[in-house]
Amino acid sequence: MKEYKSQSKRLVRLFKKSRDNWKEIALLRHKELRALGIKIRDLTASRENWKQRAMTAEKELRLLRKEITEGEKKGKNFQNQ
Repeated sequence: MKEYKSQSKRLVRLFKKSRDNWKEIALLRHKELRALGIKIRDLTASRENWKQRAMTAEKELRLLRKEITEGEKKGKNFQNQ
């Protein structure tokens, strides 16, 4: 420790404080990263669920429109006879 001009006690205290601050920040970032990972997982699952529901609704809508069109054609054919 000859390259530092401060007393060894003071340097040890400063280095320890610096290390503790670094550890605290690292732990907070780790917790935040984990929370964001969970949020991404949940949002992805939710998005897939809504996507599936939308696709099902579109399919049902196409079928209903097809039935209406066929019903209208049958109605016109019935009136023409």
